[in-house]
Amino acid sequence: MTGLKQSVWIAPAAMIAGTVAMSSAAQAEDGFRFYGHLGGAITQVDDGVDSRTEFNDLSASSSRIGAWYERGVAGGTLKFNFETSLGLRGTDSVSQTSNDDFVDWQKTNIRKVEAIYETERFGTFYLGQGSMASDGSAGAGDLSGTDLAGGVAVADTAGGYFFRDAAGNLTDVNIGKIFDGLDGSRRGRVRYDTPTFNGFTVSAAAGTDILNDGVDTEFYDLAVYYENTFGDYEVAGAVSYEQTAKSSNDAETVVASVGTLHTPTGLSANVALGSRDRETGVDSDYVYVKLGLQRAWFAAGRTYLSVDAYRGNDFNSAGDESTSYGIEAAQDIDKANMEVFASYHQHKYDLAGSNFQDVDAFLVGARWKF
Repeated sequence: MTGLKQSVWIAPAAMIAGTVAMSSAAQAEDGFRFYGHLGGAITQVDDGVDSRTEFNDLSASSSRIGAWYERGVAGGTLKFNFETSLGLRGTDSVSQTSNDDFVDWQKTNIRKVEAIYETERFGTFYLGQGSMASDGSAGAGDLSGTDLAGGVAVADTAGGYFFRDAAGNLTDVNIGKIFDGLDGSRRGRVRYDTPTFNGFTVSAAAGTDILNDGVDTEFYDLAVYYENTFGDYEVAGAVSYEQTAKSSNDAETVVASVGTLHTPTGLSANVALGSRDRETGVDSDYVYVKLGLQRAWFAAGRTYLSVDAYRGNDFNSAGDESTSYGIEAAQDIDKANMEVFASYHQHKYDLAGSNFQDVDAFLVGARWKF
């Protein structure tokens, strides 16, 4: 895997550097463009004893910039993509005890440095830092439009906050430790996606962590994605399997997500399931459900509303239970290319022989794309 770790980083980086060095005329002709978005959110979190209000970047969709270069070649399209987060403090990294800098860019904030060869007949090939096959599978069925305000990644809103015991003392259990969507990740990898057939796309990848020094964990995954329309119904979903190989603790993760949207009424429903089996330690699982409603009530853009619930087991200790209930709202502002959103989530943690106070989290934020 050492050779793979080097090639998935050096090869696309060199190719992208070469394309950037091309003349501006050639860049415009072949499709060179920048993109990104800026966002942020105010969170107010009450742990049963104290309340804390913070402004941070939105962990569900961190502020970022990127660039694409596309060039038609025989039989397909060759693409190069670079993307990085801005390194702003996220909503999931704040806690009762943290005092992190608001800006702290590190190389781990690099999201994508990849070369892509896309063909209609043979599928798509990826090389470099980017999404593994299972990345996005947990939320693939969420058609509610409220994913910025809340989704299966429950910990994005207030993942760093610790629960307090019945006496009001902080414990070592935080939201991020017991609420996990078990979604895939971005790694230095090789990946292949098949052509889409009757709405189905199969993806497979093998990779490793090339952004953290001294990490030799290997990742292998396989995912099947589905998108289709049946009359008034849109249907989407995914099933993924990931195997993590490291010397201390191998793990296998299975995730499934399915959802539907009834376009005339704007009603949507989504269910996600996930489980992780570890070679050593506690095995974990969860179920997540969301019901949504979206309508064009305002001239500014579409409005989205939803309620959701999450129930997890054994994420921190054998026999523990993590439960979350939420309500989300989002509003498109089409002319400004902006979305505004708000949510409320209550987080509960139960473990036999111990009592923990609930953690309530409110969020209000916005995202502007360019």
